[in-house]
Amino acid sequence: MSTRKIIYLCLASFVLGLLGGFAISHFLLPNLWKIETQTSQQSVYEVEHTECPVEEKPTECSIFVDVSGAVKNPGVYCFDPGNRVVDAIQKAGGFVSTTSLAYVYRNLNLSKELVNSQKIYVPSSSELLCELKEFTLKEEVVISDSGSDTTGSATDGENGTEEGCVNINTATIAELDSLSGIGLSTAQKIIDNRPYNTIEDILNVSGIGETTYGKFKDNICI
Repeated sequence: MSTRKIIYLCLASFVLGLLGGFAISHFLLPNLWKIETQTSQQSVYEVEHTECPVEEKPTECSIFVDVSGAVKNPGVYCFDPGNRVVDAIQKAGGFVSTTSLAYVYRNLNLSKELVNSQKIYVPSSSELLCELKEFTLKEEVVISDSGSDTTGSATDGENGTEEGCVNINTATIAELDSLSGIGLSTAQKIIDNRPYNTIEDILNVSGIGETTYGKFKDNICI
């Protein structure tokens, strides 16, 4: 190979090297830098996204209960399934000084599970007071003529009933109260259930049974 060909070959190699280096620096290196930059940014995003705490959605309330009466903070409160009456009382602030604890211990089941739309009312002691009021009944005096007619004193010829008996259709509450085994409340029931066709109909009155009826049946009539 001649010297001239060698020189031409070296020059061609040099030119090709320059062109290759220019192409690499102009096209390949910027693209590599962009790819590296995007990769770094993606890594940073993934790290930041992973470290960010996940916000949990608040649990929706499924049970609403109205707590009122003698508690510190009456109102409507939210509860989870499985909560009980005692939890509702505690959330309402607990009992107050006027709470009727006797009623609570006897009638309020603190261990009962709550249900949606439940109403819990705690009464105060003053609400459960039983006040007795005095009252008097006007006594009616029945005057009967027992000595003028000896025949009439034994029997009444027109209606066939004995005089001196208590007519359950017309007797006053005081007369009915005088019967053996009959009190004022039962006497009022007898009046409320009038009229009676037979004396046995009085057995339909609440509170009068066969035993009580046997005590006064000989002293009543219609």
